[in-house]
Amino acid sequence: MKLTTRAERINPFHVMELLERAKEMEARGEEIVHMEIGEPDFPTPEPVKEAAIRAIKENRTFYTQSLGLPALRERIAQYYSDQGVEVSPERVVVGDGTSGVFYLLCAVLLEKGRTLAISDPGYPCYRNFGLLVDAEVIQIPVSEDTRFEIISEKLDQLNETPHVLIISSPSNPVGNIYREETVSELHGFFSGKGRVLVVDEIYSGLTYERKVKTAFNISKVVVNGFSKTYAMTGWRLGWMVVPPELVRPMQIVAQNIFISPPTISQYAALKAFDALVELEEMRRTYQRRRDFLLPELKRLGFHIPVEPEGAFYIYAGIEKWGIDSMKFVLGALEEAKVAITHGYDFGSFRAGSHIRFSYANSLEKLKLGCRRLDAWLRTL
Repeated sequence: MKLTTRAERINPFHVMELLERAKEMEARGEEIVHMEIGEPDFPTPEPVKEAAIRAIKENRTFYTQSLGLPALRERIAQYYSDQGVEVSPERVVVGDGTSGVFYLLCAVLLEKGRTLAISDPGYPCYRNFGLLVDAEVIQIPVSEDTRFEIISEKLDQLNETPHVLIISSPSNPVGNIYREETVSELHGFFSGKGRVLVVDEIYSGLTYERKVKTAFNISKVVVNGFSKTYAMTGWRLGWMVVPPELVRPMQIVAQNIFISPPTISQYAALKAFDALVELEEMRRTYQRRRDFLLPELKRLGFHIPVEPEGAFYIYAGIEKWGIDSMKFVLGALEEAKVAITHGYDFGSFRAGSHIRFSYANSLEKLKLGCRRLDAWLRTL
């Protein structure tokens, strides 16, 4: 059976394949320290689980509205109102994870002959969303020179202004937070040409030295969800706030592709915003882990070009050892029993000389992983 060219262009999600390899090793009885996967290690907060159980007992298991429960869309609008930004619930699109709403957005804004721009390094699935709708994808190299931000000067160097630019703040894999003036500049650059800036804020609840307001007061398309901040990855629920003219086109696509978002997850998510004690404890725990891992990795010889301000990642240079990142992470897994993600998962720019650590694991495990890496690195 011959595959489509589109299918052949989609890259594997290497971190998931690395996780599967680590799981195979664990099945053989080996103990692996996981510092590769970008998934919270905390259980979903109790109020959320209790709401899900109530929904099941009350037989709330049927399709909901295609754009999400009205009550949930209203609660999400309230989330922005609490930050001083007024959002109409009618502009909130709830979907099957942020991946689902990204697909809806790409389906209505991109096609063959249109371009999607993303950062390199950046979240790998952005590229694949664009390829799935036959758009051209432009990966814009970013580095510590601009604190890993895409700036308008880089866009000026392109032959044509992209139809859509996606940025994430805090970002994956770096953990940097875009400065407000950069977002304003990018929005002005794109809106002035009739193009669209999209800001992915999935990690916005996980910031450390400072709280960051939503970029919706600048950009008119923002994405968020329940997976990271609320420890609800498997519930598969995300949202997007879009201009009114995009709501109906996205709804039509959603009706045909997804029918509706997961019903039980939506009833559960109504309680997610109220789990303030649990959410703050998770955030503080991540900060303690970062504050341990950051200096420890530097001590081991890793180059940290930009210190993370949010999310739960550290992007580190391995130039000191002169080993390609793919070979480096395979050696760390097989020999040190530590799972890390290589730079090729996030693009091609300097991918061979960078790796990503995730600190979505217990402090005890992170300490163990560092001890193992210390011993292994001495053998290189």
